[in-house]
Amino acid sequence: MARAIVMPSLGMYTAEGKLVRWLKAAGARVEAGESVVEIETEKAVYEVEAAVGGVLHQVAEIGATLPVEALIAYVLAEGEAAPASAPGDAGKASGASAARPAVSGAGTAAATGGEVRASPVAKRLAAEHSIDLTRLSGSGPGGRIVEADVLAAVAEKTGTGPPVATGIAGKVKERVPLVGMRGTIAERLRYSLSTAASLTITREVRAGAVVAAREGLEKVLGMEVPYDALFAKIFAVALREHPVFNSTIENNVILMLDEVHIGFAVAVPRGLMVPVVRHADREPLSQVAAAVRELSSRTLAGKLRPGDVTGGTASISNLGAYGVDAFTPILNPPQSSILGIGRIAERPVVEGGAIVPAATCVLSLTFDHRVADGAPAAQLLDAIARRMADVQFLRSLGT
Repeated sequence: MARAIVMPSLGMYTAEGKLVRWLKAAGARVEAGESVVEIETEKAVYEVEAAVGGVLHQVAEIGATLPVEALIAYVLAEGEAAPASAPGDAGKASGASAARPAVSGAGTAAATGGEVRASPVAKRLAAEHSIDLTRLSGSGPGGRIVEADVLAAVAEKTGTGPPVATGIAGKVKERVPLVGMRGTIAERLRYSLSTAASLTITREVRAGAVVAAREGLEKVLGMEVPYDALFAKIFAVALREHPVFNSTIENNVILMLDEVHIGFAVAVPRGLMVPVVRHADREPLSQVAAAVRELSSRTLAGKLRPGDVTGGTASISNLGAYGVDAFTPILNPPQSSILGIGRIAERPVVEGGAIVPAATCVLSLTFDHRVADGAPAAQLLDAIARRMADVQFLRSLGT
Protein backbone atom coordinates (compact mmCIF):
# COMPACT_ATOMS: atom_id res chain seq x y z
CA MET A 1 0.00 0.00 0.00
CA ALA A 2 1.32 3.45 -0.93
CA ARG A 3 2.66 5.46 2.02
CA ALA A 4 2.80 9.25 1.66
CA ILE A 5 5.80 11.34 2.65
CA VAL A 6 4.62 14.83 3.59
CA MET A 7 6.11 18.09 4.77
CA PRO A 8 6.49 17.51 8.54
CA SER A 9 5.08 19.81 11.18
CA LEU A 10 7.82 21.64 13.08
CA GLY A 11 5.56 23.21 15.69
CA MET A 12 5.68 26.99 15.84
CA TYR A 13 9.09 27.13 14.21
CA THR A 14 7.81 27.13 10.66
CA ALA A 15 4.69 26.72 8.58
CA GLU A 16 6.35 25.72 5.32
CA GLY A 17 9.60 24.53 3.80
CA LYS A 18 11.38 24.43 0.46
CA LEU A 19 12.41 21.18 -1.21
CA VAL A 20 16.11 21.67 -1.94
CA ARG A 21 17.51 18.21 -2.71
CA TRP A 22 16.46 14.63 -3.27
CA LEU A 23 18.71 12.20 -1.41
CA LYS A 24 17.29 9.20 -3.27
CA ALA A 25 16.50 9.03 -6.97
CA ALA A 26 13.02 8.43 -8.33
CA GLY A 27 12.34 4.71 -8.50
CA ALA A 28 15.11 3.90 -6.03
CA ARG A 29 14.65 1.40 -3.22
CA VAL A 30 14.44 3.07 0.21
CA GLU A 31 14.47 1.56 3.68
CA ALA A 32 12.35 2.54 6.68
CA GLY A 33 14.06 5.40 8.51
CA GLU A 34 16.25 6.29 5.52
CA SER A 35 16.51 10.00 4.61
CA VAL A 36 15.05 10.67 1.17
CA VAL A 37 14.79 14.45 0.80
CA GLU A 38 16.13 17.71 2.26
CA ILE A 39 13.73 20.48 3.23
CA GLU A 40 14.96 24.01 3.94
CA THR A 41 12.98 26.17 6.36
CA GLU A 42 13.56 29.63 7.79
CA LYS A 43 15.64 28.04 10.53
CA ALA A 44 17.62 25.12 9.12
CA VAL A 45 17.84 22.29 6.62
CA TYR A 46 16.04 19.10 7.64
CA GLU A 47 16.22 15.58 6.29
CA VAL A 48 12.84 13.88 5.89
CA GLU A 49 12.80 10.10 6.28
CA ALA A 50 10.70 7.33 4.80
CA ALA A 51 8.44 5.69 7.38
CA VAL A 52 8.43 2.37 5.53
CA GLY A 53 10.58 0.56 3.01
CA GLY A 54 9.71 0.40 -0.68
CA VAL A 55 10.16 2.20 -4.00
CA LEU A 56 10.34 6.00 -4.02
CA HIS A 57 7.83 7.82 -6.23
CA GLN A 58 8.68 11.53 -6.27
CA VAL A 59 5.84 14.03 -6.44
CA ALA A 60 7.08 17.52 -5.54
CA GLU A 61 9.81 19.20 -7.56
CA ILE A 62 13.04 20.72 -6.31
CA GLY A 63 12.45 24.37 -5.47
CA ALA A 64 8.79 23.91 -4.55
CA THR A 65 7.62 25.60 -1.33
CA LEU A 66 5.64 23.14 0.76
CA PRO A 67 3.12 23.96 3.48
CA VAL A 68 2.91 21.57 6.42
CA GLU A 69 1.30 18.25 5.42
CA ALA A 70 1.84 18.91 1.69
CA LEU A 71 2.60 15.79 -0.35
CA ILE A 72 6.30 15.26 -1.13
CA ALA A 73 6.41 11.68 -2.40
CA TYR A 74 5.06 8.17 -2.03
CA VAL A 75 6.79 4.98 -0.97
CA LEU A 76 5.30 2.16 -3.03
CA ALA A 77 5.44 -1.59 -2.77
CA GLU A 78 7.29 -3.43 -5.55
CA GLY A 79 5.16 -3.30 -8.70
CA GLU A 80 2.58 -0.99 -7.11
CA ALA A 81 1.24 1.93 -9.13
CA ALA A 82 1.17 5.42 -7.64
CA PRO A 83 -2.22 6.65 -6.42
CA ALA A 84 -4.27 8.37 -9.09
CA SER A 85 -4.01 11.69 -7.28
CA ALA A 86 -0.23 11.72 -7.68
CA PRO A 87 1.13 13.52 -10.77
CA GLY A 88 2.74 11.24 -13.35
CA ASP A 89 6.43 10.90 -13.97
CA ALA A 90 6.28 13.28 -16.95
CA GLY A 91 4.82 16.17 -14.95
CA LYS A 92 5.61 16.11 -11.26
CA ALA A 93 3.95 18.68 -9.04
CA SER A 94 5.43 22.13 -9.26
CA GLY A 95 2.89 23.76 -7.01
CA ALA A 96 -0.82 23.42 -6.41
CA SER A 97 -1.30 19.65 -6.29
CA ALA A 98 1.56 18.84 -3.93
CA ALA A 99 3.52 21.91 -3.03
CA ARG A 100 2.44 25.50 -2.86
CA PRO A 101 4.87 27.80 -4.73
CA ALA A 102 6.06 30.93 -2.98
CA VAL A 103 4.10 34.08 -3.76
CA SER A 104 6.54 36.62 -5.12
CA GLY A 105 6.79 39.99 -3.48
CA ALA A 106 5.66 41.32 -0.12
CA GLY A 107 2.28 42.93 0.30
CA THR A 108 0.55 40.64 -2.22
CA ALA A 109 -2.68 38.89 -1.30
CA ALA A 110 -1.94 35.98 1.01
CA ALA A 111 -5.10 34.06 0.09
CA THR A 112 -4.76 32.00 -3.09
CA GLY A 113 -7.15 29.33 -4.21
CA GLY A 114 -9.15 29.80 -1.02
CA GLU A 115 -6.16 28.95 1.18
CA VAL A 116 -4.60 31.52 3.48
CA ARG A 117 -0.83 31.62 3.89
CA ALA A 118 -0.19 32.82 7.44
CA SER A 119 2.15 32.04 10.29
CA PRO A 120 0.78 30.09 13.28
CA VAL A 121 1.08 33.18 15.49
CA ALA A 122 -0.81 35.29 12.95
CA LYS A 123 -3.59 32.72 12.77
CA ARG A 124 -3.96 32.61 16.56
CA LEU A 125 -4.04 36.40 16.88
CA ALA A 126 -6.55 36.67 14.04
CA ALA A 127 -8.83 34.16 15.74
CA GLU A 128 -8.53 35.95 19.09
CA HIS A 129 -9.44 39.34 17.57
CA SER A 130 -11.91 38.14 14.89
CA ILE A 131 -9.73 39.31 12.03
CA ASP A 132 -10.51 37.93 8.56
CA LEU A 133 -7.16 36.78 7.19
CA THR A 134 -8.47 36.64 3.62
CA ARG A 135 -8.75 40.44 3.68
CA LEU A 136 -5.11 40.99 4.65
CA SER A 137 -1.97 41.31 2.56
CA GLY A 138 1.12 39.59 3.90
CA SER A 139 4.46 41.31 4.46
CA GLY A 140 6.31 38.10 5.37
CA PRO A 141 8.44 35.84 3.19
CA GLY A 142 6.64 35.03 -0.05
CA GLY A 143 3.70 37.22 0.92
CA ARG A 144 2.86 35.19 4.03
CA ILE A 145 0.77 36.96 6.68
CA VAL A 146 2.80 37.45 9.85
CA GLU A 147 2.08 38.73 13.34
CA ALA A 148 2.81 42.36 12.43
CA ASP A 149 0.14 42.29 9.70
CA VAL A 150 -2.52 41.05 12.12
CA LEU A 151 -1.46 43.51 14.83
CA ALA A 152 -1.81 46.34 12.31
CA ALA A 153 -5.31 45.10 11.45
CA VAL A 154 -6.20 44.92 15.14
CA ALA A 155 -4.95 48.49 15.64
CA GLU A 156 -7.04 49.68 12.70
CA LYS A 157 -10.10 47.82 13.96
CA THR A 158 -9.83 49.19 17.50
CA GLY A 159 -8.84 52.66 16.41
CA THR A 160 -5.65 52.66 18.44
CA GLY A 161 -3.44 53.13 15.38
CA PRO A 162 0.11 51.97 14.91
CA PRO A 163 2.93 53.44 16.98
CA VAL A 164 4.31 56.68 15.53
CA ALA A 165 8.05 56.99 14.95
CA THR A 166 9.56 59.90 16.84
CA GLY A 167 12.67 60.17 14.66
CA ILE A 168 16.10 58.61 14.62
CA ALA A 169 19.26 60.48 15.48
CA GLY A 170 22.00 60.06 12.88
CA LYS A 171 22.14 58.11 9.63
CA VAL A 172 20.92 54.55 9.24
CA LYS A 173 23.92 52.28 8.60
CA GLU A 174 21.94 49.31 7.36
CA ARG A 175 18.35 48.09 7.11
CA VAL A 176 17.86 44.43 8.01
CA PRO A 177 14.36 43.08 7.25
CA LEU A 178 12.88 41.17 10.15
CA VAL A 179 12.21 38.07 8.07
CA GLY A 180 13.49 34.52 7.82
CA MET A 181 14.94 33.09 11.02
CA ARG A 182 14.96 36.40 12.87
CA GLY A 183 11.36 37.02 11.88
CA THR A 184 10.35 33.57 13.08
CA ILE A 185 12.16 34.04 16.39
CA ALA A 186 10.56 37.47 16.82
CA GLU A 187 7.08 36.13 16.18
CA ARG A 188 7.55 33.17 18.49
CA LEU A 189 8.93 35.14 21.42
CA ARG A 190 6.43 37.99 21.10
CA TYR A 191 3.70 35.37 21.08
CA SER A 192 5.20 33.89 24.26
CA LEU A 193 5.24 37.25 26.02
CA SER A 194 1.72 38.12 24.88
CA THR A 195 0.09 34.86 25.95
CA ALA A 196 1.91 33.40 28.95
CA ALA A 197 2.00 35.11 32.35
CA SER A 198 5.79 34.94 32.53
CA LEU A 199 7.63 35.44 35.80
CA THR A 200 11.36 34.99 36.43
CA ILE A 201 12.95 34.20 39.78
CA THR A 202 16.71 34.06 40.31
CA ARG A 203 19.07 32.48 42.79
CA GLU A 204 22.84 32.40 43.16
CA VAL A 205 23.95 28.82 43.86
CA ARG A 206 27.17 27.05 44.70
CA ALA A 207 28.64 25.38 41.61
CA GLY A 208 31.90 23.94 42.93
CA ALA A 209 30.48 20.43 43.26
CA VAL A 210 29.21 20.53 39.67
CA VAL A 211 32.60 21.66 38.35
CA ALA A 212 34.42 18.92 40.27
CA ALA A 213 31.84 16.28 39.39
CA ARG A 214 32.04 17.11 35.69
CA GLU A 215 35.77 16.48 35.67
CA GLY A 216 35.32 13.19 37.53
CA LEU A 217 32.43 12.08 35.35
CA GLU A 218 34.39 12.69 32.18
CA LYS A 219 37.11 10.36 33.49
CA VAL A 220 34.63 7.70 34.58
CA LEU A 221 32.56 7.83 31.40
CA GLY A 222 35.54 8.34 29.11
CA MET A 223 33.78 11.10 27.20
CA GLU A 224 33.19 14.85 27.17
CA VAL A 225 30.28 15.92 29.36
CA PRO A 226 29.00 19.35 28.28
CA TYR A 227 27.59 21.57 31.00
CA ASP A 228 24.36 21.64 29.01
CA ALA A 229 24.09 17.88 29.49
CA LEU A 230 24.61 18.15 33.25
CA PHE A 231 22.09 20.96 33.66
CA ALA A 232 19.58 19.25 31.37
CA LYS A 233 19.84 16.11 33.51
CA ILE A 234 19.57 17.98 36.82
CA PHE A 235 16.65 20.09 35.60
CA ALA A 236 14.82 17.03 34.25
CA VAL A 237 15.17 15.12 37.52
CA ALA A 238 13.93 18.14 39.48
CA LEU A 239 10.93 18.45 37.15
CA ARG A 240 9.95 14.91 38.07
CA GLU A 241 9.44 16.16 41.63
CA HIS A 242 7.59 19.28 40.45
CA PRO A 243 5.58 18.08 37.43
CA VAL A 244 3.34 21.14 37.18
CA PHE A 245 6.27 22.94 35.53
CA ASN A 246 6.58 20.13 32.98
CA SER A 247 3.27 21.06 31.47
CA THR A 248 1.38 22.99 28.85
CA ILE A 249 -1.99 24.75 28.75
CA GLU A 250 -4.61 23.67 26.23
CA ASN A 251 -8.17 25.03 26.15
CA ASN A 252 -7.81 26.45 29.68
CA VAL A 253 -6.67 23.08 31.01
CA ILE A 254 -3.21 22.45 32.49
CA LEU A 255 -1.80 19.27 30.99
CA MET A 256 0.96 17.83 33.19
CA LEU A 257 3.11 15.72 30.91
CA ASP A 258 4.31 12.22 31.75
CA GLU A 259 7.60 12.46 29.85
CA VAL A 260 10.43 14.95 30.33
CA HIS A 261 12.10 16.14 27.13
CA ILE A 262 14.54 19.01 27.63
CA GLY A 263 15.32 21.49 24.85
CA PHE A 264 18.61 23.36 24.97
CA ALA A 265 19.34 26.59 23.12
CA VAL A 266 22.14 26.51 20.54
CA ALA A 267 23.36 29.73 18.93
CA VAL A 268 23.65 29.63 15.13
CA PRO A 269 24.76 32.39 12.75
CA ARG A 270 21.23 33.63 12.01
CA GLY A 271 19.67 33.12 15.44
CA LEU A 272 19.15 30.10 17.64
CA MET A 273 17.75 26.61 17.56
CA VAL A 274 16.42 24.48 20.42
CA PRO A 275 17.06 20.76 19.80
CA VAL A 276 15.49 18.36 22.29
CA VAL A 277 17.02 15.63 24.48
CA ARG A 278 14.41 12.90 24.93
CA HIS A 279 13.68 11.38 28.35
CA ALA A 280 16.45 13.42 29.95
CA ASP A 281 15.22 12.48 33.44
CA ARG A 282 15.59 8.73 33.02
CA GLU A 283 18.33 8.31 30.41
CA PRO A 284 21.84 7.88 31.86
CA LEU A 285 24.08 10.93 31.76
CA SER A 286 26.25 9.27 29.13
CA GLN A 287 23.27 9.15 26.76
CA VAL A 288 22.23 12.71 27.58
CA ALA A 289 25.78 13.95 26.97
CA ALA A 290 26.03 12.04 23.70
CA ALA A 291 22.69 13.50 22.57
CA VAL A 292 23.75 17.04 23.46
CA ARG A 293 27.02 16.69 21.56
CA GLU A 294 25.40 15.13 18.49
CA LEU A 295 22.48 17.57 18.37
CA SER A 296 24.79 20.55 18.85
CA SER A 297 27.00 19.36 16.00
CA ARG A 298 24.09 18.79 13.65
CA THR A 299 22.53 22.13 14.63
CA LEU A 300 25.69 24.03 13.71
CA ALA A 301 25.95 22.05 10.48
CA GLY A 302 22.32 22.81 9.61
CA LYS A 303 21.49 19.11 9.49
CA LEU A 304 18.76 18.72 12.10
CA ARG A 305 15.86 16.37 11.48
CA PRO A 306 12.26 17.50 12.10
CA GLY A 307 11.95 15.34 15.21
CA ASP A 308 15.06 16.95 16.73
CA VAL A 309 13.31 20.23 17.52
CA THR A 310 9.79 19.14 18.40
CA GLY A 311 8.25 17.66 21.53
CA GLY A 312 10.23 19.55 24.17
CA THR A 313 8.45 19.89 27.52
CA ALA A 314 10.88 22.37 29.16
CA SER A 315 14.10 24.11 28.13
CA ILE A 316 17.45 25.41 29.32
CA SER A 317 19.41 28.37 28.00
CA ASN A 318 23.08 28.60 28.98
CA LEU A 319 24.83 31.93 28.37
CA GLY A 320 27.63 31.22 30.82
CA ALA A 321 30.09 30.54 28.01
CA TYR A 322 29.52 34.10 26.79
CA GLY A 323 30.45 35.64 30.14
CA VAL A 324 26.84 36.45 31.11
CA ASP A 325 26.19 36.36 34.85
CA ALA A 326 22.37 36.52 34.81
CA PHE A 327 19.56 37.09 32.33
CA THR A 328 15.82 36.65 31.87
CA PRO A 329 15.05 33.71 29.56
CA ILE A 330 11.79 33.79 27.62
CA LEU A 331 9.46 30.80 27.61
CA ASN A 332 9.55 28.53 24.59
CA PRO A 333 5.81 28.09 23.92
CA PRO A 334 3.85 26.01 24.67
CA GLN A 335 6.23 25.05 27.47
CA SER A 336 5.73 26.33 31.02
CA SER A 337 9.33 26.61 32.24
CA ILE A 338 12.83 27.46 31.09
CA LEU A 339 16.03 27.52 33.15
CA GLY A 340 18.61 30.21 32.44
CA ILE A 341 22.20 29.41 33.45
CA GLY A 342 24.79 32.10 34.03
CA ARG A 343 28.57 32.06 34.16
CA ILE A 344 30.29 29.85 36.73
CA ALA A 345 32.92 32.04 38.41
CA GLU A 346 34.82 32.47 41.66
CA ARG A 347 32.91 34.95 43.81
CA PRO A 348 33.11 36.04 47.45
CA VAL A 349 30.72 34.17 49.74
CA VAL A 350 30.22 34.17 53.49
CA GLU A 351 31.14 30.88 55.16
CA GLY A 352 31.43 30.48 58.93
CA GLY A 353 31.40 34.22 59.40
CA ALA A 354 34.31 34.75 57.00
CA ILE A 355 34.39 35.90 53.38
CA VAL A 356 35.91 33.19 51.17
CA PRO A 357 36.07 32.57 47.41
CA ALA A 358 33.73 29.95 45.96
CA ALA A 359 32.48 28.93 42.53
CA THR A 360 28.90 30.09 42.05
CA CYS A 361 26.47 30.76 39.25
CA VAL A 362 23.11 32.48 38.93
CA LEU A 363 20.12 30.39 37.91
CA SER A 364 17.10 32.18 36.43
CA LEU A 365 13.87 30.21 36.27
CA THR A 366 11.16 31.66 34.04
CA PHE A 367 7.77 30.00 34.41
CA ASP A 368 4.18 30.52 33.37
CA HIS A 369 2.40 31.98 36.39
CA ARG A 370 -0.83 30.48 35.11
CA VAL A 371 0.31 26.95 36.00
CA ALA A 372 1.73 27.73 39.44
CA ASP A 373 2.72 30.49 41.85
CA GLY A 374 6.04 31.80 43.08
CA ALA A 375 6.45 29.45 46.05
CA PRO A 376 6.27 26.21 44.02
CA ALA A 377 8.65 27.74 41.48
CA ALA A 378 11.07 28.59 44.29
CA GLN A 379 10.83 24.97 45.45
CA LEU A 380 11.74 23.79 41.94
CA LEU A 381 14.73 26.13 41.90
CA ASP A 382 15.72 24.85 45.34
CA ALA A 383 15.52 21.24 44.09
CA ILE A 384 17.92 22.16 41.29
CA ALA A 385 20.30 23.91 43.71
CA ARG A 386 20.27 20.96 46.12
CA ARG A 387 21.22 18.52 43.39
CA MET A 388 23.99 20.80 42.21
CA ALA A 389 25.48 20.60 45.70
CA ASP A 390 24.76 16.89 46.27
CA VAL A 391 28.10 15.16 45.66
CA GLN A 392 26.61 11.69 46.04
CA PHE A 393 23.87 12.41 43.49
CA LEU A 394 26.38 13.87 41.04
CA ARG A 395 28.66 10.85 41.37
CA SER A 396 25.72 8.51 40.78
CA LEU A 397 25.29 10.02 37.33
CA GLY A 398 28.39 8.14 36.26
CA THR A 399 26.84 4.73 36.89
